Amino acid sequence: MPTCLIRLCGLMQAWGVHTPYEAHNDTLARPTKSGVIGLVCNALGYDSRHNIDNLASLHFAVRADRPGHLESDDQTAGDGDFPLDILTAARNPQLAEHPDRFRYAAPREIDPTTGASWKRNTRKTVMGNKTYIVDGSFLAGLTGPAPLIDSIHQALAQPARLPYLGRRCCPPSRPLAHGTTHHETDWPDHVPLLPNATTHHPITWQESPNPSAAALPEQPPTTYHRRNHHNLPMTSRTTAPPAAPQEADS
Repeated sequence: MPTCLIRLCGLMQAWGVHTPYEAHNDTLARPTKSGVIGLVCNALGYDSRHNIDNLASLHFAVRADRPGHLESDDQTAGDGDFPLDILTAARNPQLAEHPDRFRYAAPREIDPTTGASWKRNTRKTVMGNKTYIVDGSFLAGLTGPAPLIDSIHQALAQPARLPYLGRRCCPPSRPLAHGTTHHETDWPDHVPLLPNATTHHPITWQESPNPSAAALPEQPPTTYHRRNHHNLPMTSRTTAPPAAPQEADS
């Protein structure tokens, strides 16, 4: 079976496994299968109603040609004095006593009818932390039936929607479609390194068919309504692929 190669290269990317929303958005040090399948779904134009069983059944592997490094970003939302706009004043008459300025904070317990949440005890500043992979380049591979692999490669070359590497603030810096290969699960040993690789012996993570294999902290790709919180059996190893070809400046 052929393999579709996906180049995941960008200034920042994030492939989280736990998302407590406002507290901390983490990332593994490598792309995940569920994240890459989500990227493919976005390129195909899928939404939450689509069945992705055929994509989830593809064999996944990813090679860290340029591992990059992790960096964190502290963020806050809310708090501060902002002008009171006309629409907000109309929806919240209690604020008319101070029409010039009001103290803003992130909303809580929003009224589904009016959209208002102005009680002091329901509004507060939100503090969060997000972690990113910085300056990394990975080569991911999805192995499966030829018709499906061809459709994925075409979609990555001409995506239906704007692609991003895990989070919307992380656009790819290189085209995602990196071609296809006749190599199956052994492609990390035979496909040349990416031109900006920083190692000759990159680590590769591969999905394992053995259910007793080590289950790394990564969830299998599923639809939103059929989420599976079990960990995906994965193995890791060091590879020695051919040297990178010369890449023309763009």
